[in-house]
Amino acid sequence: MIKPWFILWSLGTLALPVGAVEHLRLPPWREIVLELAPALIIKAEVQKTSAGEAQSKLLRRPGTLPPAVPELFRLLVDTRLKWFLATKTWLGELWIRPDLTALQRTRLKSGKKRNYKIYRYAREGVYRIRHKPRHPDEAVPDWPVESERFYAYPPAVVQHCETISDPYVLLLLLSQKQLPTEQPICVFNKKNVYEVTLKRQDKRQTAFHYRFDDAKAQGTVLAEHIVIQATPVKPAAYPLEPFEFLGMEGAIEILRDPERRLPLQIEGKVPGFGRAKLRLSRVRLR
Repeated sequence: MIKPWFILWSLGTLALPVGAVEHLRLPPWREIVLELAPALIIKAEVQKTSAGEAQSKLLRRPGTLPPAVPELFRLLVDTRLKWFLATKTWLGELWIRPDLTALQRTRLKSGKKRNYKIYRYAREGVYRIRHKPRHPDEAVPDWPVESERFYAYPPAVVQHCETISDPYVLLLLLSQKQLPTEQPICVFNKKNVYEVTLKRQDKRQTAFHYRFDDAKAQGTVLAEHIVIQATPVKPAAYPLEPFEFLGMEGAIEILRDPERRLPLQIEGKVPGFGRAKLRLSRVRLR
């Protein structure tokens, strides 16, 4: 049974034209898990943190963006894929301002081709630093830098986008009280900046079954059907690659509970795996 207080979550509104945004609010959940058992599991955790804590974690390079505000959001996303005999994991960490300005994202990839990437956002572009181990047993902090590049924003991006965000932020937007549909945001993805819109489709009657804290939530709901639409800001500065969200590419579709503001299902193409449909399996509240 769903407890009454579970329904009484309350968050502020959010409006997102390309040039100006209102502040993100902390989601009512501190951890959610979506899975296509046993092949694919995605766990996300979010918390507020201080600018002082961030300073020790943010990479220093010329022109990089400072925290600029007392509190930031820190989002951790753990992705685990098991396919035939292969097992891969990606551990991502994003530091972001409440106005959606991305500061830094890191990604630790395990498996046969281990590497560690840092995307450090600057006023005029994004630094990408890639680390690789020299031998299989080498610990992450000791991995040497294999390559470092700076992806400069072209004039079109500078003119069009006041704020540059990160794909992970879409997970937080899905938990806001008012879903910011039809209003694009600028997002850096791999090498280029995309204008990303959450497009609303016809609602779908959707079954759900997940745990929250020590209780169970089960039933059906008329879910909001949302499609992620990503269009590169033209002209693109670098060769285009597919837009990616939580390891998914192509047509990415989301079913969201409109009252609890939870992603009940996320569906998209996972490279090397195929079309995947992840369902919400666990929620931990604050």
